[in-house]
Amino acid sequence: MDHPTPKVLLARPRCPSLRMWALEASSRTFSVPPSISRNPAMVNEPRGDGGPTSRSEGSSSGSESSKDSSRCSTPGLDPERHDRLREKMRRRMESGDKWFSLEFFPPRTAQGAVNLISRFDGTGAGGPLFIDVTWHPAGDPGSDKETSSMVIASTAVNYCGLETILHMTCCCQSREQITGYLHKAKRLGLKNILALRGDRVGEQWEEEEGGFSYAADLVRHIRSEFGDYFDVCVAGYPKGHPDAGSFEADLKYLKEKVSAGADFIITQLFFEADTFFHFVKACSEIGITCPILPGIFPIQGYHSLRQLVKLSKLEVPQQIKDVIEPIKDNDAAIRNYGIEQAVSLCQELLTSGLVPGLHFYTLNREMATTEVLKRLGMWIEDPRRPLPWAVSAHPKRREEDVRPIFWASRPKSYIYRTQEWDEFPNGRW
Repeated sequence: MDHPTPKVLLARPRCPSLRMWALEASSRTFSVPPSISRNPAMVNEPRGDGGPTSRSEGSSSGSESSKDSSRCSTPGLDPERHDRLREKMRRRMESGDKWFSLEFFPPRTAQGAVNLISRFDGTGAGGPLFIDVTWHPAGDPGSDKETSSMVIASTAVNYCGLETILHMTCCCQSREQITGYLHKAKRLGLKNILALRGDRVGEQWEEEEGGFSYAADLVRHIRSEFGDYFDVCVAGYPKGHPDAGSFEADLKYLKEKVSAGADFIITQLFFEADTFFHFVKACSEIGITCPILPGIFPIQGYHSLRQLVKLSKLEVPQQIKDVIEPIKDNDAAIRNYGIEQAVSLCQELLTSGLVPGLHFYTLNREMATTEVLKRLGMWIEDPRRPLPWAVSAHPKRREEDVRPIFWASRPKSYIYRTQEWDEFPNGRW
């Protein structure tokens, strides 16, 4: 019997590469765990005797398998699915459950963007609490280009189901432009912003006429225009910002950002645990009480380390230099050392009791970070899924738990075609 063609609202493409990625993804074969492959659309399905089977039963053998195993054949939807990011953090901190998060940057080419987005599914399998996407003014970050920060971040949310933080800087942008980008981010389902001043373009910082000069100004603007809609993160510098007059002066700026409405802090990378411990103690002494996440950078290559240190104006400890210099032309040896060094650093941070989670700077090369997390026992892949598709993180899709069976093998394409819908099926269909 031929099935009728489902009626869907055709949405205008947001950008060429996103459409290409959605169509390309829809043509692939997606693996579905045995426990849910019998019910790919999570709709009522006839039993062998002709009676209906409730969606909540999952596999027909679910109740029987629970007698033999403590693991349910099909996991339930994440109870934190509807929580905002800061609430997820609070719950984890109360339970003592450590988390990790990952940073990515927008590639320069359309194919690079497609490749990065394709890897997000694997990234999500390890269980990050969130990812964040950087903002590069020179790359037209708020546009609909396939390589823009806005498109990469919104795709991670809508198609890959990843809680995502979008960076936003004051650099080279007017107040009106920033407000427009924030409205666009909200419309696309982004709920978290990392507010930054941004790097200066030349030798000296130049104020944008009608714009903002400091991250604290941007935080205040977000709270003034959007109230409590966004969760706001700000940056912390364990050794002080290079443009600040002193470490103490930079701490006062950080306190101002938190007082303006920031919910939590992510630090710049560092190489020694004592650097972070000193920073956290100093923050506590001036009244900063929000969560502070340490920024971790697994060393992956000699030249990438030099470039990153140059940009961030950090000093590499002498003991690390002594190890790296003799092997600077051996990428594999440096990568192995970087993994060992990062594992040791993270273990010291986690056992201190001062660290609720770890934030990793991946430079879009997440293999080393994945290995670090596996050695720490924090990268936990569960092949089971509560639904046959990646659950979108867009607020308007939070109740969606039913889709037409005709789209069971094309989940990405289905999201693309229904992106303009305001309501979605849920419960019994």
